[in-house]
Amino acid sequence: MKLGIFTDSHYSSSDLTCGCRYNSRSLEKIKEAYRMFENEGCDLVLCLGDLTDTETTYEKECENLRACAAVMDASPIPTLCLMGNHDAFVFTEEAFYEILGQKHRPHTVRTDAAMLIFLDACYYADGSHYGPGGGDWTDTYYPYTDVLQNQLADADRPVCIFLHQNVDPNISEDHRLSNADQLRCMFEESGVVRSVICGHYHPGMESDVNGIHYLTLSALCERETAAAVRILELP
Repeated sequence: MKLGIFTDSHYSSSDLTCGCRYNSRSLEKIKEAYRMFENEGCDLVLCLGDLTDTETTYEKECENLRACAAVMDASPIPTLCLMGNHDAFVFTEEAFYEILGQKHRPHTVRTDAAMLIFLDACYYADGSHYGPGGGDWTDTYYPYTDVLQNQLADADRPVCIFLHQNVDPNISEDHRLSNADQLRCMFEESGVVRSVICGHYHPGMESDVNGIHYLTLSALCERETAAAVRILELP
């Protein structure tokens, strides 16, 4: 299976935010990414979150998300899309996937060679989910560790983990899950996790820790498309 992956497009009408995010250019970059994925014969596209960004009105935020959905739906390649913290601070989970279309909601994918597991870490340490209106993005946590541990124990093939926020210990602590150490231990002890692929940390990062490959993609809103997206072929 060949995967096309992008993250952190932060699409909005703003030309520039945070001094480095070219938000309004992202829709064209997403279109360019899909052209690349189609030309490379990808079987599945993954968006790792922060697809859109805030606007002055909720109506405009919905319009932007619908524009992204139109690009996804125009492609013959199916897309699964995780929520990032920016998505969750604008939309409820139900509204996000209602606009995108339920077919874009992540689910565990099994191929002959691997199992793809998607984690939603848009939770505060108290176990509550992020919601519209904004919040502390540095307070990020994955609560369903018992369920995940059971999935890994039952896995009969190599596992790739996907989430928006970061687990890699080489990335700054404010971008990492508060229970990242627990998850890394779980991954290592399982013996089946081969890679963990994330967004969120805009510069990107790639490292190997105790036999697991950690890949964090660069933000699409800050890089040229070819430099930000990844095309990965599962073994």
